[in-house]
Amino acid sequence: MMFGLIIEGLPELAQLEATVATLEQKHGQSQARVQALAVKTAQAREFDLNAEAVALNSGRKPPKSTEPALREQSEGAARDLEVLQRRLALAVADRGRFLSDNHATILSLLEAAHAAEGQRVAAAASEALEALLAYHKAEDDARNLQRLHPAPQEENWGSPESTSVVWGALTTRNYVGGPQRGALESTLQYLISLGAATVVEGAEEGEDNDDVAVA
Repeated sequence: MMFGLIIEGLPELAQLEATVATLEQKHGQSQARVQALAVKTAQAREFDLNAEAVALNSGRKPPKSTEPALREQSEGAARDLEVLQRRLALAVADRGRFLSDNHATILSLLEAAHAAEGQRVAAAASEALEALLAYHKAEDDARNLQRLHPAPQEENWGSPESTSVVWGALTTRNYVGGPQRGALESTLQYLISLGAATVVEGAEEGEDNDDVAVA
């Protein structure tokens, strides 16, 4: 269903969407039935012809044909499919007219939904950024402690250990991978800024909204 975030505020559109969805489902089922009956009808015709040929060569009365009943069902199913095709086309046209006639209202509701979702994203990003900064603070404090007050080192009498070579600047990323701290913080700060967004892109006040797609 289109416009899931605003459909509750547009009951007529919700009904139109439900009608289109139901007809699309029935149309698919009807197509499958027509195809299945066409195959069964063709198979029945072959069976009837073979049975009649065998009966006549044996001097017996040919058995009753099974094809006519299946052909009648097949023709009825094909007609039902044509009716459904027309019903679906009419329903889609009704939905299109409603969208055109209520373009400004729908766009306004979409802008409000866009702003509300931006607030949700911003709130979650703010919480994540606060936790990330606390995480980095603990990491920095541990690093400073190690630098300013290193733990006593025991004299090493063992064999030399393997050597790890780090190319470039020595950072946490060299060891654990993933984006750098600044990149993470910048991303979260951008997401927080979405809380101030209240306009759908390309639909700012004063712009011509006739070309805004609502399909």
